[in-house]
Amino acid sequence: MKPTPEHGEGPASKRPDAAAPVNATVSYETQDVSVSAIERAGVILAVVVLVSLAVVAGTFYLYTSVQPVGTPEIAPGMRAAGHELPPAPRMQGIPGDTLPPPEQQRQFQAAAAAELNGYGWMDAQHSVAHIPIEEAMKVLAAQGLPQTAEPGKAAPAVAAGKKGP
Repeated sequence: MKPTPEHGEGPASKRPDAAAPVNATVSYETQDVSVSAIERAGVILAVVVLVSLAVVAGTFYLYTSVQPVGTPEIAPGMRAAGHELPPAPRMQGIPGDTLPPPEQQRQFQAAAAAELNGYGWMDAQHSVAHIPIEEAMKVLAAQGLPQTAEPGKAAPAVAAGKKGP
């Protein structure tokens, strides 16, 4: 079926005899955007980025060009006669510290593992010893926690065959 002019042949813009639609409530921008304002904003943005990069590069150069001066010295008045270094663990990098940090960490972990998994005296004068953790857990599982008395009261008798007052 061939379209007839009464039914229309398509959109009004494609017909040569159609008038442009007019609507008084629709408006549009009558002035183009200012290209010079966009160019100025772009130039300002580029300048800010370049200045920021220059400041960062200068700061980076300043901090990387100055070489550290080795180990720090202790001020002459700070070292008293007979003053020894503090006991380990100390801060790394102080004068007298000869081991690198990974070796210090390995030694610390080895000492902690030896204490946790070995036997030894905590206080020999009062007969207080430490035992391996696994052994201590077995003892606690078999005997339970020690019973303590409140201040001023007698300890409860927990042994078999004894009765309390």
